[in-house]
Amino acid sequence: MKTRLFYGWVVVAGLFGVALLGPMGRYILTSLFPFILKDPGWSRDTVGLAFTIHFWAYAGFAFATGKLLDRIGGRWIIAAGGGLMLVGLAGLSRVNRIWEFNLLFGAVLAAAVSMTHFVPNTAIVRKWFIRQAGLATGIVTAGTVVGLAVLPPVVSRMSAVYGWRTACLVCGLAIGGSILAIAFGLIRSTPESMGLLPDGEAPCDESAKTATANADSHRIESEPQADLPVELTPAQAYRTSRFWYFFLVYAITGIPLQGILSHIIVWAVEEGVSVAHSGWVMAALTLPSLPIRVLAGRLGDRFGKRRVLLLTNGATAIMWFIGYFVIHGNVSFFVFVTLLGFVYSAPFSLYTPFLGDLFGRVAVGTLMGAITLGHGVIGGVGPYLWGWIADRTGSYGLNCIVSGVCYALVTCLLGKIREHRVEAS
Repeated sequence: MKTRLFYGWVVVAGLFGVALLGPMGRYILTSLFPFILKDPGWSRDTVGLAFTIHFWAYAGFAFATGKLLDRIGGRWIIAAGGGLMLVGLAGLSRVNRIWEFNLLFGAVLAAAVSMTHFVPNTAIVRKWFIRQAGLATGIVTAGTVVGLAVLPPVVSRMSAVYGWRTACLVCGLAIGGSILAIAFGLIRSTPESMGLLPDGEAPCDESAKTATANADSHRIESEPQADLPVELTPAQAYRTSRFWYFFLVYAITGIPLQGILSHIIVWAVEEGVSVAHSGWVMAALTLPSLPIRVLAGRLGDRFGKRRVLLLTNGATAIMWFIGYFVIHGNVSFFVFVTLLGFVYSAPFSLYTPFLGDLFGRVAVGTLMGAITLGHGVIGGVGPYLWGWIADRTGSYGLNCIVSGVCYALVTCLLGKIREHRVEAS
């Protein structure tokens, strides 16, 4: 009889905190965007290009992070990210030239985010959980929702009162220091490092140990059969069509996702929202997705991750097309982003668990890093593309159509991925 809390849930709690804080190494610039347009006075496409450079660098760092995570463990990866976060944000508060800005935001903070955001957080969860991977990942990614809902309004208000440079410095000290504390205080890389098994199976259960060992050591050289429980090496996964469909799905998703997350506050200001209160639009987008992420993860565990991914990505495509016709002023804008929040982020509770179902958990960090490489390189075009379209058309409206097309394509590609479980529940 189990009487103690499985430590995996402590890791989930710690990763929730990391997920809450880590993305601000990127999205703090979303809150600072309106202020930077005045001081130093850079244009929308210039700042948008900085976002794109950040994403391209993030893609390479995320690939390396995934491989390192499988080798040295997630605890040290997250700790290093916390240190870089502190240095990067503190340095960003003092920039005056665009090359300094691109270096710190585009390289240092890209590395910091790669070590404290989606890849390490979800990969560590997938190493701790098999049967409840969707639920646990949903809880962790909900931390990102809370962070994006709570922190941008604080940063926007602080920037309006004290200046964006002071806000940036304060965030660097608070966010970097907190991530370091969580990494050393709560995070452990795998259940095996503590003498445990995934999902809290008793370590003394020899049959469970044997089954896990057999699963971890089993390798095949070609596409696995539909119901065969296997673990693939990265090289074997790269030779399957499923991997490349998954790669394209996650890459194309990045174009509309990073576009709106980078430009939403400037878009809100142009629709009539005051600069001092513009950070609240991020809360309107993200808060509705808080229960949806957890629910989507649970539904994916129960009814199939691919099925839920198809449903939520299809609904997001429809929502984007509707946005093109309904956004006319700040009220309709707030209604749109709130409704979009109910669907756009649900898939992110399921991508890494679904990847683990397809290829196994042993190399999930490496594979998620490779997937994120595409997300950063292809999806990283989104911020610059959004700024370029807005500068030339005078509004962000056309970006709704572009985003709807992206999600429609993602839904079609998901339909080509055959459901395949590699671990028995």
